[in-house]
Amino acid sequence: MRGIHAFFLVFYLISSNSFSQYGSIELNTGGFSFIPIFTSDKPHIIFRVGTDQNRRFSLNLINLVMIDGLTPSNYSLIARYKLIDKKLQLQIGTQFPGYRVLENEEYKSRYVHEIRSSYPINSSTNLLFLYMHGIGRNFEMNNNFYSFYFQKIFKKFIATTQFYQLYSSLASGPSAGIAQKISFVLSKKIKLNGFLNKSISGDEDIFNKTIGVEYSF
Repeated sequence: MRGIHAFFLVFYLISSNSFSQYGSIELNTGGFSFIPIFTSDKPHIIFRVGTDQNRRFSLNLINLVMIDGLTPSNYSLIARYKLIDKKLQLQIGTQFPGYRVLENEEYKSRYVHEIRSSYPINSSTNLLFLYMHGIGRNFEMNNNFYSFYFQKIFKKFIATTQFYQLYSSLASGPSAGIAQKISFVLSKKIKLNGFLNKSISGDEDIFNKTIGVEYSF
């Protein structure tokens, strides 16, 4: 329970800050992960909040809580800094030690560093890149994750296609996949999110799908 208390404290501090820019709560049939292959198939509440993304420095919090028992399952507080703030944007970021709680209640903590870039082709089309390097704190892990995104806006639809590759010391070989997220904007505050992922990890094929309702405030 200490983890969920700490989350709500940080959530309050960021959301009440005068620089706070965004915040949302999502009810989802699964979870969320920057690395799609790790997406949970258990229903979650997903909290997102962050400071002004137009500033050089920003804080971004994401926390996942399993609906069954309201058990925190994943926590990330990410600090990002813009190295290039023009049409082409380049950011570096680091996560304050985050954690993940597995279904057997095993607690795993990690450090994660990231590089992000984005380039708008036009007002409705974006290209994005993400590199993440994760290191285990209380367990052996060394992950290198590379992902390219193509995002297109069609009126009330936002479609994001993701191609990625993961090299992990936890796996016998590299994993690769393609993911598709489609959001439909119902109103200024409510949108529906659908997510599909197909991954190949060694000889194993992995398929994830989730549906969520997100409320922004």
